Amino acid sequence: MRDDAEQAHPGEVATAVLLAPFSRRTWLGAASLAASALLGACLFPLTVAALVAGAVLAAIPGTETSRRALAVRLPARLARIDRWRVQRLNGMDISARTSSGSLRLAGYQLARFPVAVALAALAYLWWVNNLLLLILPFLAQRRFPIVLYGWQLGDVAVGPGGVTAGVVLGVVLVFAGVQVLLAAAAIDAALARALLGPSRDSAEIARLTQARSMAVEAAESERRRIERDLHDGFQPRLVSLAAQIGLAMARFDRDPAAARSMLGQAHAEAKTALADLRGVIRGLHPPVLDERGLDAALSGLIVGCPVPVRVDVSLSHRPDPTREAIAYFVAAEAITNITRHSGAGKAAVTITDAGGRLTVLVEDDGRGGATAVTGGGLAGLAARVAAVDGTLSVTSPPGGPTRVEAVLP
Repeated sequence: MRDDAEQAHPGEVATAVLLAPFSRRTWLGAASLAASALLGACLFPLTVAALVAGAVLAAIPGTETSRRALAVRLPARLARIDRWRVQRLNGMDISARTSSGSLRLAGYQLARFPVAVALAALAYLWWVNNLLLLILPFLAQRRFPIVLYGWQLGDVAVGPGGVTAGVVLGVVLVFAGVQVLLAAAAIDAALARALLGPSRDSAEIARLTQARSMAVEAAESERRRIERDLHDGFQPRLVSLAAQIGLAMARFDRDPAAARSMLGQAHAEAKTALADLRGVIRGLHPPVLDERGLDAALSGLIVGCPVPVRVDVSLSHRPDPTREAIAYFVAAEAITNITRHSGAGKAAVTITDAGGRLTVLVEDDGRGGATAVTGGGLAGLAARVAAVDGTLSVTSPPGGPTRVEAVLP
């Protein structure tokens, strides 16, 4: 699919360029840049005063509360103002859920002031000088002293050709000035994102914490599923099976034919229960996976599966046990979903390790519509995969086909 720029009609592009000086995005960028310069002028001296006061209080015993207010709370409160400004005027959401560190927050106020003032001055001078260039011929006709881009032009006499050239150049530079203004606003917002957003270390800690939480939640959800299936499904079926066998044994002497019929039913029920048991334990680690690897474990998993499943495992070397287990669980859950919900006629599991990534791809030609809902099997798989910095994608449009792909680095 082509992007919007490729699909845009040349007339639409020309219209966008002509309307750029009057677009909402341009004016919001100008407002954000001006607000940043004004805020910088106010907050820069406040931050300097707070840092100096904090340094003085550090030498005075019993002033920890005041020093903390100046060194931690004040930079955090000032950062909220600029996060709000950047979000509302630049459309950039700077996450504040992870601490950025008070030094980085204070450093932003110190760095932002000169940068924002320089950028605002650049944009302002560009626009003022180019607007002056547009009216230069008229000013020159009246013999006013003219300063353009820092050059003292003095009294300039401009002929008809100069008037035309000046107006054309002024118009071109005004439209170029829109891009200068947007670039200046983008640089100002990028500085805010770099210093007001989470640092790399804090972002990595937050990501690992979330991944660990997801993994624990997935394991707990899998434990509850196994307990529920054993208690509510498999246990009553075993009780019923034992009762059928007991009745058959009681009738065996006086009604052998009825006893054999009941034993036949019990045998069929036992096979059904065995199939259900395979579904219940799909989240458990099979011994054959440790002994013989993914190919053998998945080949054993699809035995008796009502949907024909092709397994293709092409690995240059055996993955580490953690990723091998996750790859197995991804394939096992996907196969279970195919069996229960897809209505597919065939399916395929492909596992490769090209490019240093372990990729598990499960495809079927079923009805589609699979989604990773909270608490569901696919959501649990996503949590398992995320725990090792992997990604899980599900493509399942209504009508199919369905494609589940896990990539483990």
